[in-house]
Parts: sequence; C-alpha cells; structure tokens
Amino acid sequence: MRNRTRLPVLVLTGFLGSGKTTLLNRLLRGPALSDAAVIVNEFGEIGIDHLLVEQAFEDAVLLKSGCICCTVRGDLVDTFQALLERRDKGEIPPFSRVVIETTGLAEPGPVMRTIMADKAVAERFRLDGVVTTVDAVNGLGQLDAHPESVQQAALADRLVLTKTDLSGDIEPLIARLRLLNPAAPLIRAVQGNVDPALILDVGLWDPVKREADIQRWLPADSYDDHDHHHHDVNRHGDIRAFCITRDTPIPWPEFRRWLDALASLRGPDLLRLKGVVNVAGEAQPVVLHGVQHVFHPPAKLPRWPASDSRQTRLVFIVRGIEKEAVERSLDAALAG
Repeated sequence: MRNRTRLPVLVLTGFLGSGKTTLLNRLLRGPALSDAAVIVNEFGEIGIDHLLVEQAFEDAVLLKSGCICCTVRGDLVDTFQALLERRDKGEIPPFSRVVIETTGLAEPGPVMRTIMADKAVAERFRLDGVVTTVDAVNGLGQLDAHPESVQQAALADRLVLTKTDLSGDIEPLIARLRLLNPAAPLIRAVQGNVDPALILDVGLWDPVKREADIQRWLPADSYDDHDHHHHDVNRHGDIRAFCITRDTPIPWPEFRRWLDALASLRGPDLLRLKGVVNVAGEAQPVVLHGVQHVFHPPAKLPRWPASDSRQTRLVFIVRGIEKEAVERSLDAALAG
C-alpha cells in the first residue's frame, strides 16, 4: 500500500537576483533537504547545474545531496503527479519534502492555490509555507518598480534579507516590508547561510500536530493601518495588511457564511488571510488560513496560549480592499 502521508511543500520565491538560488544551494548541501524533491521553473535562474550528477529520468536529475530536481515544462499538477509515480515505482529515490523555486517574475499565489485547491495535489501534499528572499541592496527599488516583488513579499511566511553585508542603511527597506507583511519574521542571510529550522516547517497547515505560537504570527498590535494610503506600499494594486479583532466569542455559522461571501466577492484581491477565531461554545481556538478564494479546512489548536486573551484576530493581506468595509460587513453578518 502506498504511503498516503501528505508531504510538505515549501515555496521559495523572490525577485530576480535576490538570492533564491544561493539560499537553495546552501540548504541542499546540508542534511535538512537531503531527501527533498526540488521543482524549478524552466525560465528561472536555476543555477544548480554544478550540483547535478546524473540523469534520473526525463526532466529530472539526481543532485549530490540525494535530492531530485525537475523542471516545470507544463502544468504543476502534472509535475507533482510524475514525481509521485516515479517515486512509487522506485524509478527515483524516496523524498519526504518538496521545494518549489519560482522564477523571479512569478507571483506565488497561483502555486499556493494549486497546492491547496487541486484535489489530486492536496491529497498527497500540503503547503508548508512561503519563503521570500529580498535583496537588501536593490529591494526598495524593486518594490517600487515591480508588482511581482510586492506580492512575493506580501505573501511570505518568512522574509529572508540577502546581501546585507553589501548594503548600507536597510531600515527603510525593513519599514517597507513591515507595512506589507507585519506577521512575517525577518531573517538576515549572508551568502545564503540561514538556519534551516527558521524557514522549514513554518506554515500552519497542521496546527493540531504542531501547536502554533499564535503571538508570533499574529501580533495583536502590529497592524495599525495609519497612513498606508500615502505610502508607496499602495502602488501596483494597493497591497497592504491590516488586522481585525473581536473580543467576544463569534458564532461560527454566521462567521462562515460571511467568510464564504467575502471570498466569493473579493477573492482575487484577498491575497492572504490568517486568523485565530474564538468560536462561541468552543474552548479551543480555531485557526484559519486562506489564499484568495481558497481556504485550508479550519483546524483547532489544542489550547489557547496562557498569555493570550482569547481574542479573535484576523490578519488580511489585500489589494484594494478597505479595512472599514470588511469590518462593516463582518459586523452586519454577526448581527444577523
């Protein structure tokens, strides 16, 4: 019988020249990705030719680390299926993790939606998280000039600052990234060196098995919108983050209908949503995680952290959606 355990998928993204490949190469040399499958975009800066040692099958090679590397030439769903079939047949070595390195001009949303929403993929894989590399030297200019760079930063679970040893004052870049994505920890990398534990297994896709530190990824006071309308963060589609909180327990049926309606009406602009909900009648917090109109099934954490106030907190990363409009619609839905 085949092993039906869902394999974690890490999406590694970042703008052209931001150090994705350098970071990946460093990880491949260590034990953390020794049994991983690596998927790269054929138009991206693959940059791992020196690690390739032998041809394993069409469009796939075996790396020195033991990883499998393949190039996307068609649909991502087909690539996942081909890897599984060849692994199950013994044509390639076993792997327990997948890393997708996107091209520097890619928006990570479609990849995330594929992993979450395609039935064949979601049955065997789960989204572990999104790691985005940001060039400390050129990052501000790229955020101003390229909407892809903005989305890559906004959708990240981890932001890895590269070339910090070559840059001057990076505080303006850090401030910009904090406006775009307050929840993502900032990690500094020098020549691609990063502790793998900081960027692997960072998602919320198995919160029952791995209790989340809610206050780490949903800080209660870090999402004050203030004057975002007057900052460059709103260029290229008005992407920004905000947080909505509620102190009293929320009835689940009304909340779920509101969430479904919001995703249906504004799905393309609802880039990402993370939330912890205090559901009426439930002792445990309910975790939400969605990308546009696709949501991971809600799951309960084992308990509220001892220091937590049991406050519902919903963090939105959106394009052109006003916080006040979301709050009004939520209040109307809960009022019945």
